[in-house]
Amino acid sequence: MKHTLAHLGGLLHDAGEDCVTLAAADLTLLITRRGGRVLGLFPAGDGPNLLWTNSAAFASPAAFRAFTAAGHWNLGGERIWIAPEIQYNVRDRADFWGTLAVPPAMDPGEYVLASVPGAVHLSLKLALPAFNMGHGTHVLELERRLRPAPAPLPAAELPAGVIYGGWQHQVRLAGTTPGAVSAAWNLVQVNAGGQLVLPCLPPVVAADYFGSVPAEARQVQPGPVPHLRLHLTGRQQYKIGYGAAGMTGRMAYHHTLDDGRDYLLIRSFFNNPSDIYPEEPPARPGVRGHSVHVYNDGGEFGGANAFGEMECTGATVVGGAPVLDAVDTFVLWAYVGPPGSLHGIAQRLMGVS
Repeated sequence: MKHTLAHLGGLLHDAGEDCVTLAAADLTLLITRRGGRVLGLFPAGDGPNLLWTNSAAFASPAAFRAFTAAGHWNLGGERIWIAPEIQYNVRDRADFWGTLAVPPAMDPGEYVLASVPGAVHLSLKLALPAFNMGHGTHVLELERRLRPAPAPLPAAELPAGVIYGGWQHQVRLAGTTPGAVSAAWNLVQVNAGGQLVLPCLPPVVAADYFGSVPAEARQVQPGPVPHLRLHLTGRQQYKIGYGAAGMTGRMAYHHTLDDGRDYLLIRSFFNNPSDIYPEEPPARPGVRGHSVHVYNDGGEFGGANAFGEMECTGATVVGGAPVLDAVDTFVLWAYVGPPGSLHGIAQRLMGVS
């Protein structure tokens, strides 16, 4: 099934779901009120989604209504959740899988969606029960602004046939509960089968969160810019976190469309080794400081429609009076072009071919 802009937008309309589009150079974003998602990123015409979307949810309007009525959250695209997961999504870290659940206040949430000239606004007020690392109910406010990201490279420098599109996602998170520790958690779901590249500064400190993490996730590749290369296969579930001191603030995912064209998704964000980055592995209380996480699904959440995730975390908010907040900016640059045409772009923007 081709998850094109026409298919997904039409299905959401038929299912009574609010969504808007945002032009971003040569590509178009599809943004939903449900879950506050950038559900898709599409080349012009009938181009396929460069992000992952869940085939089980988008088979038909009836399938979508049944999927959401059952409480399922995993639609796809880019989403903002609130970290730490071990505090807000897990009741008992000793029984991680048995007590893992996404709070409805977080996703789908009761977002307010507004389209203004050249941008889209999303806002959400939420109250989240806290476990393991916190207690009581934490009250938070989330404000988001999405707008097109100017191209990082001049058009004259792009190879023939290459198109560009991207967006800048500004996120303000405020906490009103004294002492409550929270952070904006940015997750981009990608179609399985490609390669994730992480420029790094050795030695890289990493922690396994769950699953069987492959050796390649810790193998630093040599070169002018040392880096990690992970194949997101969608066949083996695992999650790994990387310490902020070894990250550079950029990561990229390279894959191929069914028509043979290559595409490259580059995530750029502020990586701050001075920050707390409060997420912790389930079995390792107190181990924190990971600004980047990588998730590879094994069919547990996507079924046969496999995916992986590029994850990065924003600045930590410690709630109090007056309200303390953090403003983060997450940028995504996307390029699509003929086979082999994107290597030079990766070299320029990542230091890695």
